[in-house]
Amino acid sequence: MLAKMNIGAIVFYVSDIDRTEAFYRETLGLDLNRMPGEPGESGGADWLMAGMANGVSLIFFQMPGKQGDSPVPVFELAEGGIEAIVEGLASKGVTIVTPVSHAPDGGLTADFADPDGHTLSMYQAPDKPR
Repeated sequence: MLAKMNIGAIVFYVSDIDRTEAFYRETLGLDLNRMPGEPGESGGADWLMAGMANGVSLIFFQMPGKQGDSPVPVFELAEGGIEAIVEGLASKGVTIVTPVSHAPDGGLTADFADPDGHTLSMYQAPDKPR
């Protein structure tokens, strides 16, 4: 049933919406839209949405949650350059969870954490430059 469906959104529960906005906008360079919260929903807090190139939206709600409540999105590096990207993130104080390593198909992968400890992953195909 799900095999023919596209992923429409990936939702994260975060403890501080302002800190999350700064990380995803300033550190990762995503274009975020801040949406006004509705009274009675998530304490009326604003929430964030970022549209990605493949049509998937990343959505962030400020609400209680624990690590593992959210899935791990994988960002594909179409042009490669994973090592420079990981070095750049580390230089900005981002926690690198798994350094650049080989993926099962021969590509390269690396994992890092956002301020709430959510794991994010990067992947590049084997034919792309490191």
